Amino acid sequence: MDAETWSTQSLHGAAQFEAWRHALSRTHLDWDLRPSETSEFHADIRERILDGIRVVECSCDPCEGSRRKPELRHSDEAYFGVLFELSGHEIIRQGDRQAELSAGDFVLWDSEREMDFKVTSRLHKLTLLIPKFRAKRLEWDVERFAGTVVKNLSAVSGISAEALRRLARDFTTIEEKDAEAVMQPILSLLMATLTTRQEPASASMAHRDHFSAFCRFIRNNLEDGRLDPRTVAEAHGVSLRYLHTVFAHNNDTCCNFMRRERLRRCHADLARPHCRDTITEIAFRWGFNDAAHFSRAFKAEFGIAPKTLRRK
Repeated sequence: MDAETWSTQSLHGAAQFEAWRHALSRTHLDWDLRPSETSEFHADIRERILDGIRVVECSCDPCEGSRRKPELRHSDEAYFGVLFELSGHEIIRQGDRQAELSAGDFVLWDSEREMDFKVTSRLHKLTLLIPKFRAKRLEWDVERFAGTVVKNLSAVSGISAEALRRLARDFTTIEEKDAEAVMQPILSLLMATLTTRQEPASASMAHRDHFSAFCRFIRNNLEDGRLDPRTVAEAHGVSLRYLHTVFAHNNDTCCNFMRRERLRRCHADLARPHCRDTITEIAFRWGFNDAAHFSRAFKAEFGIAPKTLRRK
């Protein structure tokens, strides 16, 4: 796929920001953007698909936006995003984590979780949108790093930063036959950088013990249609707020964990060669109550439709 470009250069006044709103949602998923305080707004985008990964280079004036439930529902596919700051300054918040990014820093974010950003000065950034099913297929333990910010303060993070800078410079000229050879080492380097980071000090032993207990309880009760975060909290004698805090410290939410575990049980049943239950029966057994929603969630998680898996 050849690179596509977009710019506000030919637009004027309010039309610039409105066009930016549509361009950002098209290239970076759906966002609710707040209007710029200035009468002029300048932005440029270059994007390309390389080895199945959407690579987007973007420059823009100060602005801010968020992804909430309406925007999350509009996304057909689930991604892990790598946001790398080439220049400028941006504040990112996902879950209970907030970080200020400057040139050379990058953050890993989850497209299925609520998020906020605020660009405070003219920004130049590179974003990689990696389909979740691909990361899972490669057995990358990416989810526990969602919301993690890597500052350009060490040799390892510095090497990652240099690789991303080079990608931003050259991604439009890479030949299709070389795309995999370029992208795979970069992704492996990013994962290596994330795994070398120390666990946050706030992840105390008590939190880890509770997190293990919560996850074990959820896995043992997935067939209970009444299972929800409040049920988990009450079963362990803790507040709902504490439950959410523990999951947030592990870069997750209770609801997302339940959904993933239910989808994995459905996948296991559908993959069994002698299973005679219908797809709807399997989905309902593991806590889903809408067949269409289940099919979309299943494909987003595994990159394959339930019907297609059943035929294999």
